[in-house]
Amino acid sequence: MQETADSSKVEAMAKAFADERLRWLIGKGDVLVQRGELTEDRFKELVDIAIREEFERNIILKQIEDGPRSVSKIAKAAKMESDRVLWNLLAMMKWNQVEIVGEEKREYLYAVKEL
Repeated sequence: MQETADSSKVEAMAKAFADERLRWLIGKGDVLVQRGELTEDRFKELVDIAIREEFERNIILKQIEDGPRSVSKIAKAAKMESDRVLWNLLAMMKWNQVEIVGEEKREYLYAVKEL
């Protein structure tokens, strides 16, 4: 079980680093720092935030790829706080990555949005 969990995290991190938003930020970061539009510390902070968000979102996507799940089930399986899961799901809904597909025990069920 531990090997599967670790491989899921490695896969999620690899996907996070491949994310367009993160690549854009890293690509433009030096220019923004050189122009004085961002301090180096703020740039590092933004990169850390983007990596964390993309990692969490890929972990969440892995949890729902086989079918809809509630926030509490995702949080438990992903070992994340429920509020972080919900926050990420809301952002993912905004970007048309996930959708609400039902309800179970007074909780919405989230699934990968079919494009």
